Amino acid sequence: MIKTTASQAPDGAYCSLDRMLSAQGAAKELALFSNRPARSRLLGESRSRFRGRGMEFEEARPYAPGDDVRTIDWRVTARTGIAHTKLFREERERPVHILVDQRSTMFFGSDHWFKSAWAAEAATLAAWSALQNADRIGGQIIGDSNEADVRARRSRHAVLGFIRELNRLNHMLGGKPESAPTLASMLEECRRLGKPGTTIFIFSDFLDFDEDCRKTLTLMGRHCDLCLFQVRDPLELELPAVGSSMISNGRERMRAQLQGATLRRLRQQLEQQQELLKQATHSARGRLLLADLEQSPLAYLRGVFGK
Repeated sequence: MIKTTASQAPDGAYCSLDRMLSAQGAAKELALFSNRPARSRLLGESRSRFRGRGMEFEEARPYAPGDDVRTIDWRVTARTGIAHTKLFREERERPVHILVDQRSTMFFGSDHWFKSAWAAEAATLAAWSALQNADRIGGQIIGDSNEADVRARRSRHAVLGFIRELNRLNHMLGGKPESAPTLASMLEECRRLGKPGTTIFIFSDFLDFDEDCRKTLTLMGRHCDLCLFQVRDPLELELPAVGSSMISNGRERMRAQLQGATLRRLRQQLEQQQELLKQATHSARGRLLLADLEQSPLAYLRGVFGK
């Protein structure tokens, strides 16, 4: 899509509202909740359960051998002195929550796509696909100094509202970043919003994934289905050799001098962080996928969720 050159128009670093609106037709090629094996790059042994549509509490009854201990109603148990378990009924619609990272670390691209633009278009395809599956769509878009929450609804207006806010925050990138929220705070808010049975899609580079993120992800995985898309640029996956390298923000260019000791520290830090992310996703019984920025979002998602 883009090459970061001096003559490049800055618009190439941003998502296209027209493309996101017209993605509704392309999303018909996707089946987000298909059980078919994925052909994409799966990181580690993470997998998705995709339990089905959301569950709503109906009543409590005495605990019986074989009941899942995780459904024990501790309040009723404490009040009566007899172990009780919660019964749920299946909701007609599955809540789908899409979290999209649009902070300054995502405003980067060394070859085909800026991470922020790729994530925005991929999240849009996921939203359209979920709507076509008659699911309720909601989400969060997080920027450096602004964020937007879209309440989950089963309507085209919900998707259009999500796209509008996503496009707005995407086009705010490129300025001087202010005090951006951390990934840990983003995930904590996502955990608060995600009701039991919600399927959560997260698009981020996870560059600030830490121990607090791991704890929150584990809690989310107890009641929600998680699918994490790690949006990394090829240059981040394979750091350049020692020496002088040209870098650009889409408007200006500068030359950076890379030293061996610095690169070794960066590689070690990235490897440790990546292992923590893999372990956390596995503990949460989620699915961790590495986005391929050499492919368009549609081509990539077709490989993961194609019908």
